[in-house]
Amino acid sequence: MSIWSPAPAKNWERYYPLGSGRLGAMISGDTRENTIVLNDDRLFSAPRNHRVNPDAAAHAAKVRDLLFAGKVIEAEELAGPTMFPAPAKQANYEVLGQLKIRNRYVDYFEKPVNYRRTLDLNTALYTQEYTGRQDGHTFEAFTALEDHALYGHFTATNNVLALNFTLTRTEERYERVNRLDDHTILISGHSDGLHGRHFGIKLSVFAPSGFVTVYGNTIVVSEAHDCWFRVTSAVVPTSDPFYPDFAQQVPVTASTYADVKAKNITAYQALYQRTDFSLPDDPALAQLPTADRLARLKKGAETDPGLIVTLFNYGKYLLIASSEPGTHAANLQGIWNQDLTPVWGSKYTININTEMNYWLTGPLNYDAQEKPLVDLFLLAVDRGHDTARTMYGLAGSVIHHNLDIYGDGAPQSTTMSGTLWPMGGVWLANELWRHYQFSRDEKLLTRIYPAFKELAAFYNAFLVKDPDGYLAAAPSVSPENYYVVDGHYIASLSYGTTIDNSLLREFYGALIWMARHLGKDADLLIAWQKVLDRIRPTAIGPDGRIREYVHDYPEIDKGHRHFSPLYGLFPGDEFTTPELKAAARKFIDYRLKHGSGQTGWSLAWVINLFARLGDGEAAWQAINRMFTQSTQDNLLNSHPPFQIDGNFGFSNAIAEMIVQSTPTEITLFPALPAAWSTGHLTGVRTRAGVILDIAWANGYLTECTIHGDLPAAVPVHLAPQYLDPNKPNPLEKEGHDHG
Repeated sequence: MSIWSPAPAKNWERYYPLGSGRLGAMISGDTRENTIVLNDDRLFSAPRNHRVNPDAAAHAAKVRDLLFAGKVIEAEELAGPTMFPAPAKQANYEVLGQLKIRNRYVDYFEKPVNYRRTLDLNTALYTQEYTGRQDGHTFEAFTALEDHALYGHFTATNNVLALNFTLTRTEERYERVNRLDDHTILISGHSDGLHGRHFGIKLSVFAPSGFVTVYGNTIVVSEAHDCWFRVTSAVVPTSDPFYPDFAQQVPVTASTYADVKAKNITAYQALYQRTDFSLPDDPALAQLPTADRLARLKKGAETDPGLIVTLFNYGKYLLIASSEPGTHAANLQGIWNQDLTPVWGSKYTININTEMNYWLTGPLNYDAQEKPLVDLFLLAVDRGHDTARTMYGLAGSVIHHNLDIYGDGAPQSTTMSGTLWPMGGVWLANELWRHYQFSRDEKLLTRIYPAFKELAAFYNAFLVKDPDGYLAAAPSVSPENYYVVDGHYIASLSYGTTIDNSLLREFYGALIWMARHLGKDADLLIAWQKVLDRIRPTAIGPDGRIREYVHDYPEIDKGHRHFSPLYGLFPGDEFTTPELKAAARKFIDYRLKHGSGQTGWSLAWVINLFARLGDGEAAWQAINRMFTQSTQDNLLNSHPPFQIDGNFGFSNAIAEMIVQSTPTEITLFPALPAAWSTGHLTGVRTRAGVILDIAWANGYLTECTIHGDLPAAVPVHLAPQYLDPNKPNPLEKEGHDHG
């Protein structure tokens, strides 16, 4: 299973990604100057900062009262100067550096033949092969999960190598070059100037049969038949020295390279092979370059099952590459970024995007890869105490719609539609609650329960009675959306929005369950239940759609990219009645009719929503649309620009289409398209505490193996059309009939 191309990449967004969870590398594959863009997930632009507006606490209640009085214009005019953060921006993620590998035999490789660059998803290896006029080159690279280093190996087919390895950074933004020994250099500097984080990039090159010479920030290889290199990085606070062992280097020999490579493949495959998804692939299509398969779909081909499987597996690969225990959570671009100041800061947007990154960890059994998100959540809740106190004058903890590496959850930016949304911590909490349902990890539960309590301590006080007598979050927004008030004013600020209510219901329900399960805080259960009982129920508007706000405001963006009011359908579980599902479907259809789903992550959400509605054909059509409008030649998803959440959301959607579960039931083939008449999905985890291996052929279930103890009270639902009347029921072999 691989992604491949017969030509080098034309721009960074089409490079092939490698990653260890900490160190990221994007490889261009150019034959004259192969550029490798490097990232370290710790390199953010600025130190920790306190950004809460000092006037917020004195005016938040007045803003809320204006909203309740229907004076939206006055509320926003007051909220802007008093509640927007100062300074507005959090620290952003920065590019680490660049390794440029120049071939001095330019005339040999200016027009190479038999060129191929490949990213093998089964082994996490990048390979590149090509032939020039007199020689050929092979290049192989990988990032090691164990030591977070980039390893590479060049081989000359006939003659010798003539390569320059130059270590640099965008706009030459580094401050010092050190020659550590005869084959190792170190460049270092600070992100965003002297007050940023201190970084170092170390390059070592070894050529046992040739010559290696160091000139400044370049290492020159001559007359060698092969050579190896290793790149490592370090990032520390400004005042701290690098780790004592960072300047030390152990030579990379042929045997050590082979040993590290073999160990890395074994470690990677132990994660990658936990699940296996298959649909029949066309042998002719399987021989085509990845870009050609995409082009075929864009020209009107109906589908490409093999490419669907590849994109599903790519999500697994990217998760392992961008989120490992001890590293930071995958950000808007995973760990891959080419800019000093990327779009949206390339950090953590928690009104959908960060959570979408981790949807697949539950069903695809990636507990270890979820740990960085747990760490980020706990850090943000801890820092959120200061935000709750200084911004609202309340106890507990609050997190808004963005986070950086320091867990800074104070409002971010000065855009009303996103900035003043105080529910980011609740969405993160709910995401981890769902993950617990999949994993049944009691250690996870005990880690996150105190943080849930701190969030609840804030909302117990922050939620106030609205004009209709419900408890409401105010001020708040429906993420990044607008409406018209008084016939002309474009507004965002509101209270008791549908997504807020769905989030809070799930949160308080989970909190109460946790407390009872852990035998803790019996004295708080009544208060929490009272809050839960007083949250406004989801309403259906006069047009039959799920209502987004308390009032039916005229819309500005009828095709808005967010599907926030449908949180209760997915990823939540509360839209279970036919009426709510029908209203949700009308909401989706209306948004799509008016242009929604243009961004990759938005379309990934749509696929998951259709899966939850049980409409496999609509989900399948949205999948094909994902390929034709939001997927690049290297299969990375595009907002545009590149954002990784769509890749992760896609992989989760495939699992949702084939198996859905709650703690009390399992459903097979809830949204299986007719085009997927044969296939299998093994290793899929359920919230009922078991793992399933299922297979089907010609539209009929042929195998369902249940790993673990499924309680007899938990039904496995399967629609009758998926049972072959001429063969035994596969569910009966497992002791479960279809419901």
